[in-house]
Amino acid sequence: MTAQPPTRPPKGPSKRPQTRHRTRSSTGPSVARGFVEVADRVFVARYPAWDVNVGLVLGRDGAVVIDTRSSDAQGRHALDDVRRLGRDITVTHVVNTHVHFDHTFGNAAFDTATVHAHDNVGRTIAADAERVKALFRADPGAAPELGYTAQDAADVLATVVRAPDRTFGSNATIDLGDRVVTMTYAGRGHTDGDIAVVVPDTDAVFLGDLIEESAHPSFGGDCWPFDWPDTLTSHLYQTSDRTVVIPGHGRPVDTAFAEAQRDDIAAVASVIRARRLGGHTLEDALREPDDRLPYPLEWLGSAIRRGWEQANPPVA
Repeated sequence: MTAQPPTRPPKGPSKRPQTRHRTRSSTGPSVARGFVEVADRVFVARYPAWDVNVGLVLGRDGAVVIDTRSSDAQGRHALDDVRRLGRDITVTHVVNTHVHFDHTFGNAAFDTATVHAHDNVGRTIAADAERVKALFRADPGAAPELGYTAQDAADVLATVVRAPDRTFGSNATIDLGDRVVTMTYAGRGHTDGDIAVVVPDTDAVFLGDLIEESAHPSFGGDCWPFDWPDTLTSHLYQTSDRTVVIPGHGRPVDTAFAEAQRDDIAAVASVIRARRLGGHTLEDALREPDDRLPYPLEWLGSAIRRGWEQANPPVA
């Protein structure tokens, strides 16, 4: 399912301020209802500000939270929702699926947990946080179409960002006593640090913003359009038709949805590559429609620019 274009551009800093366009899922606007179980002791909470998901995996020896929302205040709200499930739940680990603020700025709220992420997140989080805060300083107002208020923006600016405590290159494992949670890096895509978080005994996988359900994939200024389809293919190779796929935004989906979105991303990459090799100028590529594109051209400016950078010299 592909989200339809918004009736007007987002106001203020968006989830990926370069080009972000967000619409709600076709089922209607999301609301915060706390954590919902989607597999055995695997939960998801969906929050309206930036329509972002937070995951939770429970084990005998602790719990893992996957992504932490957009500010210290929002992270505390997510932690309160965890505690509503059971006062005896101890969050021992946090995993950030990638570097962006709506998935990392709540880290500090989980002060007793170890924060995990890919090496590239550890390398870039400070600079990316400052980039995002600069955008909010320039436009601190509310954006109802993205679900955030002026207070939410102020909370982003007030957050002291907590970087990961542990990073890894290809894969890592968290032991919860009676089950494990695995973290896998398969290459660049939405960013250079996207990972899959897998709960093997339940056939559930969190893919962060490598997959989105409530909007089209976010091609921002740090995306890698030529790498993204292969990265997704590598992760999806480990799934089955029973796998629950939890995207960074929107409802959980199945592998058929994820594969279809992977194919759409591949189509975007193919058109960019064809235009680059066909002698188009960047200006022409940004302006000329193409029926092969699965998303509106005006949503793909950053993808095209990034593809031009990656194909210089031109790809073979």
